[in-house]
This record gives sequence, C-alpha cells and structure tokens, in this order.
Amino acid sequence: MSGTKVVRVPLRVANSYLLMGPKTVIVDTGDPGFSGGILKALQANGVKKEDVSMIFLTHGHIDHFGSAYELKRQLDVPIAIQSIDLPFFLNGTQAPLYPVNALAAMIKAIGNNMQVKKRYGIKADIVFDEELDLRDYGVNAYAIATPGHTLGSSSVVIPDDDAAIVGDLLVRKYFLFGQGCKPPFLHDAQKHAESMHKLYSLGVKKFYPGHGQTILPQDLCRSLQPRPAQ
Repeated sequence: MSGTKVVRVPLRVANSYLLMGPKTVIVDTGDPGFSGGILKALQANGVKKEDVSMIFLTHGHIDHFGSAYELKRQLDVPIAIQSIDLPFFLNGTQAPLYPVNALAAMIKAIGNNMQVKKRYGIKADIVFDEELDLRDYGVNAYAIATPGHTLGSSSVVIPDDDAAIVGDLLVRKYFLFGQGCKPPFLHDAQKHAESMHKLYSLGVKKFYPGHGQTILPQDLCRSLQPRPAQ
C-alpha cells in the first residue's frame, strides 16, 4: 500500500483530519454544523465522496463527533469508535469530564450538558476494543485504545509518518499554543501515562492533536517526553 498523507482540517477550535491513501478516512468531525468544512477539504484535496471509506472518532466528546451524523447522511460510510465511548456517541452526549484545574472546572460547567439534538437515528457501524486495522479501509494505519482523557479514547497510528492522530490525549498548554501537555480533562492519569508509553513503543515521533498544530516530542512538557532506554 502506498504512503499515507495526513491533512489537518481546522474547524473553529477543533481539528478534523483526512487520512489519505488509496482511500480516505476522516478522523474526527468537530462540533455540529462543520460537515461543510470537511466536505470542502475533501474537494480541495481531490477526494471524491466515493473515495471516503470511513469516519473514525477518537472519543466521545461532542467537539470531536458533533458533525459525524451530518457527514454520515452525506457520505454514507461506516462510523467507527472504541467501545467504551460508544454510548455517548449514540446518545449525542458528552463522555464524563474530569477537570484537572479551576479553568477546566468552569468549562465543564458550560459544556457538560451539551447534546447533539439531531442524530437521525444513526448508529456506529464499527466498534472495537483494543485495535482496528484500517488497511481494510484503504489507508496504511491502525487504531489502538489510548485511554486517559476518556476511558474510551483511541489514537490512529500512521507507520508511514511515524505519527499518530491522538484526539485529546495531548493538548497544548494554552489550548492552541505552548507546550504539549496532558489534557485539562483527564479521567485516568495512570492510563494516560500508559497510553503515551504505548505510542512511544510503537515508534510514534509526531502527534496530531485534536486542537492546534502538530506536536513533536521536543514540544512536550518534560514529564511527557520519551525517556531514554535504561
């Protein structure tokens, strides 16, 4: 399978990504109402609707799955998500938010009860637990469970790029700027550490986050940087 190209699609403050090979997988969809931006990005990159093979969701927060329902209706492709966060996607509600500071607690007060009102009865077509091979969908990549931000968070590892699309496993200190840090909402700190170790062990050297631009290991706060082998 030929090399895989990653195209970042900024959607207000959240990112969607086009994972492009012989086919194209859309990773995350932003808040509700942003399907048009993703469709324009497909067109700008020469991707026909029939070349899209999947919509992959990294976790069950509305700023990542909010436009999936709209895209499903327009593209008629399967939607994939890790099993633990599936109920939140099905209900159009937020996975639990566990703030790590006062500012995050304020954000939780605003966003905790958000809901996607029009879901059109759409279900997830592909539900996985630990790993999902995306080569069957035309891209040289695979998804793995990387819990921490939510218990059902996952990342898409791209061997051609030594990279991974990580959702909110990493967030910049000032959201769109600054060092890459732990997210402001963290369900399980130990699982987050294990997920980072898992990605490093798989050779990941570049992180495509759910918000802002690419994060390299040297951009990370010290506690998250890869440790040299003993």
